[in-house]
Amino acid sequence: MRRLLQGLLALAAAAPVSAQARIPEVRTSAKSPCKVHPESAAETAELWLSARVALESSTATDSNPPLLLIQKWRRTLGRSLNLIYERRDTSRVATRQPFGVETPANIERAGYIQRTFRSVVFYGPDPDEILTERFLRQHCFRRVEGSGSTQGLTGLAFDPLPRQRNPDVSGILWIEPVGGELRYVDYGWTNPPSWANGGNARGRTDFARLATGGWVIQRWYIRLPKPGDEFGGYVDEGGELLAVGPPVPRKK
Repeated sequence: MRRLLQGLLALAAAAPVSAQARIPEVRTSAKSPCKVHPESAAETAELWLSARVALESSTATDSNPPLLLIQKWRRTLGRSLNLIYERRDTSRVATRQPFGVETPANIERAGYIQRTFRSVVFYGPDPDEILTERFLRQHCFRRVEGSGSTQGLTGLAFDPLPRQRNPDVSGILWIEPVGGELRYVDYGWTNPPSWANGGNARGRTDFARLATGGWVIQRWYIRLPKPGDEFGGYVDEGGELLAVGPPVPRKK
């Protein structure tokens, strides 16, 4: 899920990182920078347990992984989101993690937006990244109620610690309160470059439960304004699960 645009821009989703998951620390003290009311701790922890089921399942390694038909796209959009250029590639893969890429080891030190020699790379919070001790330690969590397009959903919002000065991510895990199922994660970046500021740089990851059990990423995308002094439209990259086939036994 990474690409370069005119040697200037790269998009990526955070990659799988093995780590032991834990419930985010939601209680506060006089020394804690997290602004979470102690009375909301139980509700916040309950939301996290619901979300963690889908996050962990979507990153699981199966002995008989499902056969997935997926499509990835790369698009250039105009100012009004009109399509200027599009490329789509369809493939079949036997995995529960068809869209993962590698997260750099320096993500905590350098941040979620990193500049290389001729490009800028944006990293988003993929399921494995959210589950890491690093992510849980560097973000505050709070409960929010949905409204408008999220009416009826309950959100577990995450924000970087107030002391964070590097580019980071802030977003909401939207959960169906009746069944306790994670629907999607919507996020943006904090401390972005000036050309990506103003709330226009966004990403989203949707989840779906398989009929055979377990969870997968159903759809994801990252959309960023084109780099430059004046706003000239967007670049967009993403992927989507089109169909699910029978499990494929791994070769021994």
